[in-house]
Amino acid sequence: MAEQSLEAHFKADPIELPDGRKIRVSAYPDGSIRFRVDGLPYVLTEAYLSGNPESHKAIVKLSPGKQGSAAAYNYVEELAKRNNK
Repeated sequence: MAEQSLEAHFKADPIELPDGRKIRVSAYPDGSIRFRVDGLPYVLTEAYLSGNPESHKAIVKLSPGKQGSAAAYNYVEELAKRNNK
């Protein structure tokens, strides 16, 4: 089977959120979609990937890791390290 190009065939303009973070979306020839989000860490908090047969929609929700997740500790720890330098 031939290798698919890793180059995106569509790149949307970045969306800037009110707090300055940016979201970028790219689509690839194999049908995959990539989301790139500034302001790590994030936690996957919702995913409906098989979709509803009637609506054929997939939903992915990311939340900042500082909202009570296991990533919260890492986020706070990373900020402390940055402030101590």
